[in-house]
Amino acid sequence: RRPNTPILLGDKAVEDNFHATYTSVLTEWFPTSRGYVIDHQKLGPGGKPEYIVVRHAGRVRNPLLIVELKRPSKYNDAGKQEVMNDLVEYIEGRFDLTKYNTIYGLGGIGLKWMVCKMVKNGRHDPEDVEKWTDDITSDASYAKFSRIAQLVYNIS
Repeated sequence: RRPNTPILLGDKAVEDNFHATYTSVLTEWFPTSRGYVIDHQKLGPGGKPEYIVVRHAGRVRNPLLIVELKRPSKYNDAGKQEVMNDLVEYIEGRFDLTKYNTIYGLGGIGLKWMVCKMVKNGRHDPEDVEKWTDDITSDASYAKFSRIAQLVYNIS
């Protein structure tokens, strides 16, 4: 490798290298034409996640999906727990900002991803919706994310 050659998506990449990939996935499934807005690194109660997918209706913006990303080198038990801890904090901080009872969390470590959900009422324990999966850009992940998107579309 030559000096100053950028590291794209390998193990030494930083999370910023994955923003374009995750932006593409989110805009594919949550387009503005369907009433969704994707906020990027917006500070709010509980901190500043990478993305927040909101359903925009009139002047009301209801958070539905919170996204947290980490670099590929964090793909280990401690890194997975860090992602989950961050998602819980971000989701709990935004329950008062949504009229819905459920908020989903998408965690990404490099291209590996998972989805959980939390409900506003009762205990705020995250529930696995999709366990850690390889390569969010794969055909298999496309099919899995289709199911996740349907769950988010059907939040009422």
